[in-house]
Amino acid sequence: MTTDVLDRIKKALTGRDGIDIGHFQWINLEMIKNEVGEQWIEVRKKIYSVSAQYIEKRLAKEDVLVRCRGGFILVFATLSGADAARKTAELSNGLNHYFLGDRILKNLEISSQSKELSVNEFAELVKRSDVSQAAEIGQASQNAIKTVTKKDAAGNWRDIDRRSASSAQRDLSKHKSPDIPAPAPAQIAKDLPPSIDATADLDKLSSLPFKVPTAQWDEIIFKPSWDAKFNYITANFCLPHRHHNGQELYGRQTLLGNDDPDILQAMDHAVATTAQRGFLKQLTGGKKCAVVIPVNYETVIGTQDRIRYFSILQNIPQAQRKYFYIRVDSIPDGAPIGQMEELFRSMRIFGSNLLAKIEPGTVRLNRFENCSIAIYCSSLERKWARTGLSEGVIKKLVDQAISIRRIGARGALTQVDTAEQLQFGIDAGYEIFTGAAIGKDMKSPAPLIEATLQSLLSKAA
Repeated sequence: MTTDVLDRIKKALTGRDGIDIGHFQWINLEMIKNEVGEQWIEVRKKIYSVSAQYIEKRLAKEDVLVRCRGGFILVFATLSGADAARKTAELSNGLNHYFLGDRILKNLEISSQSKELSVNEFAELVKRSDVSQAAEIGQASQNAIKTVTKKDAAGNWRDIDRRSASSAQRDLSKHKSPDIPAPAPAQIAKDLPPSIDATADLDKLSSLPFKVPTAQWDEIIFKPSWDAKFNYITANFCLPHRHHNGQELYGRQTLLGNDDPDILQAMDHAVATTAQRGFLKQLTGGKKCAVVIPVNYETVIGTQDRIRYFSILQNIPQAQRKYFYIRVDSIPDGAPIGQMEELFRSMRIFGSNLLAKIEPGTVRLNRFENCSIAIYCSSLERKWARTGLSEGVIKKLVDQAISIRRIGARGALTQVDTAEQLQFGIDAGYEIFTGAAIGKDMKSPAPLIEATLQSLLSKAA
C-alpha cells in the first residue's frame, strides 16, 4: 500500500465522528479456483484488478478503496447512512452483472455490507481482514478522527446482501454461515439491556419491501410455546390466522388451497416482518422474548427468492438474532438432499435454531442429516381434540419421537389443544408445545413466563 493511499484514508476521516464503509467479499472464490485449476493465480489477479477498476471508476475522488482478504473495503469520504448503503448495494449489483459477460467469471458472486464504525472498530476490521499495512491504517485513523463511544456507535449496522438475478443458477454451498448459540431461558430473563437502539430499526419494518397481493388471512398472531425442558413459556410461533366457516385456520391453511406462489411468498414475507416488529416492540419496552419464524420451502428454494426473503431477515441486528428460530415448512418428500443442505446452511446466520416441519409419523430423518436441524415439529389435526388420538396415531407419534431423540434433536407438537394431548406428548418424549393447552393467540409475542406441566394441565382441564 502506498503512502498516497494512507494519506487519502487520513484525509477521508479527518474531522468525522464515524466511518461509513462498504465491505465487499467474494463468497465463492473456492468454486472458481477449482474450475480454473493451474490458471488460478492469473485468474485471481484478474478478479481483483478488474473489480478495483470497476469500483474506482464509480467513486467520488476522495473515496478510498483498499484490498483485503477475499474482497475490498471502501471508505466513503462524503457519503453516510442510507446514502452509503445505497451506493454499496449499487456497486455490488453492478459488479455481479459485470462479470456475467466473462466466460470464466460468470459464476463469480460478491456480497456486500454497509457499516458505520467507530475508529477502533474500523482498525479492528482492517486488522481482521489481512489488509496490508493494517497497523499504519489504524494509526492514521486514530490520528484523523476522535473515537466514538460504544453507545454512539451501536445500532448503526445496515446489513445488505444484493446479488444479481442470474444467481439462481449459482452454487452457494461453499458459503458457510456462523453458528449463533441459542439463549437459555435464564439468559433471556437476565440479559443486560441491548446495546442497540431497537427503535431505529422499526421504520424499516413498517411495510413490506415488496408488492403484496390482497391478504387472504385475517391477521398475523403469536402462539406462545412451552418448553418442558426448562418449564418456561419461551418462543412464540408467528402465524397467519383466519376465521373461516366456523374454523380457526393457521399458516398455509389460511390460503384455502391457493398455491399461487406470489401469494404464498407474500404471506411468508408478511410473517417475517410481523415477527421482527413484535420482537422489537417488546425490546423497546425492556422485555426479551424469542420468536419462531416459519417459511414455506417454495418461498426460499430459488436463490433469487431466498435473497429477497433474507433481505427482510437482515433487518434484525446480529446481536439480536439469537432470539429467533427459523422453521421451514412444506418440505417435499423428493427434495434433493444437496438442495436442502444448502438452504439450511444459508439460514443459520439468521437464527440460533433451525426447525423443520414434518408430517406426523415421520420416522426417516436421514435426509436431514447434514442440515443442522435442532427441532422437528409436527402439527396435530384439530379434529383429534374431539375424537382423541387413535392407537394408530399414537404409535406413529411415539415412533417419530424415538427417531427424533435418536439423532440428538428435539421434538415439538403444535396445535395441542387439550390436557390429554399435552400429557401424551410429554409421555411420548416431545419437549416443545403450542396450542390452546399452552396459551391463547396473542397480538404480540409473550415474554419469558415460568410455567409447570401441572399448572398447564390444570388450566387446560
